[in-house]
Amino acid sequence: MTDTRNIIDARACSDEALQAIGSDVLIVGSGAAACAMATRLLAEGLKVTLLETGDNLVNSDSSPFFEIANQEPFGLSFQIGGATNLWSGRVAPLEDVDLTSGNDWPLERAELDGYYQQAIELLQLKPIGAIDQVPAYDGGSRPWREFVSDPAVSVKRFQWSRPAFNGQDYLKALAGKNPDLTIVYNCRVLQVLPTAAGDRVGAVRAAIGEGRTVELSAPEFVLCAGGLENPRIMLNSRQGGFLANDNIGRFFSTHPKANVGRIHLFKTVKTAGPLFSDHKSGSSSLRFGVGVRKGQKRDQLNHYVQFSPRFESIGLKLLEHAQHVVAAGEGGDRPQSTLRRRLTSALAVVGQVAFNVIGKMGLLGPGGSILVVRGFFDQHPNAEHRVELSDARDPHGLPKGVVRWSLTEDDQASIREFLDELSGLLLRHNIGKLISTLPPAGKPWDITGIHSHFMGTTRMGRSADMSVIDRDGRVHGVDNLYAAGASVFTSYGYANPVLTVMALAMLTADKICQRHKTKAGNP
Repeated sequence: MTDTRNIIDARACSDEALQAIGSDVLIVGSGAAACAMATRLLAEGLKVTLLETGDNLVNSDSSPFFEIANQEPFGLSFQIGGATNLWSGRVAPLEDVDLTSGNDWPLERAELDGYYQQAIELLQLKPIGAIDQVPAYDGGSRPWREFVSDPAVSVKRFQWSRPAFNGQDYLKALAGKNPDLTIVYNCRVLQVLPTAAGDRVGAVRAAIGEGRTVELSAPEFVLCAGGLENPRIMLNSRQGGFLANDNIGRFFSTHPKANVGRIHLFKTVKTAGPLFSDHKSGSSSLRFGVGVRKGQKRDQLNHYVQFSPRFESIGLKLLEHAQHVVAAGEGGDRPQSTLRRRLTSALAVVGQVAFNVIGKMGLLGPGGSILVVRGFFDQHPNAEHRVELSDARDPHGLPKGVVRWSLTEDDQASIREFLDELSGLLLRHNIGKLISTLPPAGKPWDITGIHSHFMGTTRMGRSADMSVIDRDGRVHGVDNLYAAGASVFTSYGYANPVLTVMALAMLTADKICQRHKTKAGNP
């Protein structure tokens, strides 16, 4: 990577040079939350420094810092732009049933509408209202038209741009035109360090290569390092009463997913719309799925399924396989050569391309008599699902993290009930018979579990009794420490979290700006 005046390899700088970087806000991480946060802060005239663990190449090896039995979390990358270097770009907002005070959020979904719109603009997508007006199905099949219009059916609408938003490209461009942004890479934050009073952060301690650490200070600090790293940094920073909140690391969730069945159609259907294949709409691409409405019960989970021609389901497998290979290639104790890491980065891109190309293949066929049903599942918040510290040590002598997670019996029962209700709706509308491929009760599920979308581990809430941060994103009991990203979610829904991550990050950035203005004596 070619450094510029404000994109800096920490290994090439002295401690004094790094400590001399002046910033109002120091952000740990450079993924989706950091992109949105930095954009907002810079627009208000604040100086921002991003500290990134990696460089510009994919690095999905979390094994030096986490112990996860039988599976590495591969939906992450320690590099500028974070996991936005790996994703396919598909986003949707949380729904009213997800983001509500009934699910322990300290705000309602409507309070994020303006921030959602700003996030949409940053991602260069269509307004949510415009996507809502696109027919879920406008083909010639009356049963399908009536099915998607049934009040019990909830159409789930995803959109994305091509090429997908890439945080690395975005941040480099942002730094190129804004001298108030500094990106420091190859700089892994290990701990946040309290002041003597214990109610503020005085500095972060960061590792630069092996055997070298540096302390970096700023008036305000934001953890945007993801749902695994945010809690691990906090847990490794505990001193006395500082960050003693027992909710740190708890309520971990992900979005489990799996092929769960096939629909044997009573009549073939053309698969040329967004309900069955990727659909181009102006500058955006669209793909829809369906859920089942069950009223506004407090414990309702919000699952959804995607219907795919059998050939297109190969694309989903290719993307996940590419990500698995990326993780496997990054794991182990051998140091990774630059060439090996360049090949790994290229493989990640190949997986995304294959996924999106095959997603359009439904347009090539006249119709289908069998649809593959792929489920994307919500979970009940569970305090026993958590990131905690293990006895093993990382390369810097700190405890590694370990993830405790499962698909509980209650979660499984909810998924079975959802598929039963969906099956009934398909039969009622004379569409076809859903053949479930879920295992019998008591048997293990073949499901993609700890994969990506690491959520809930620094959850937002009204008090420290049930949460880690307040509605402004500020950590309870620590005046100048914030958290942003999917780790702040209190419920999970079905959707890729990036759109909500960016919206909440912008909300928190606004609160930081307001505090900065107040401290400066401005109205």
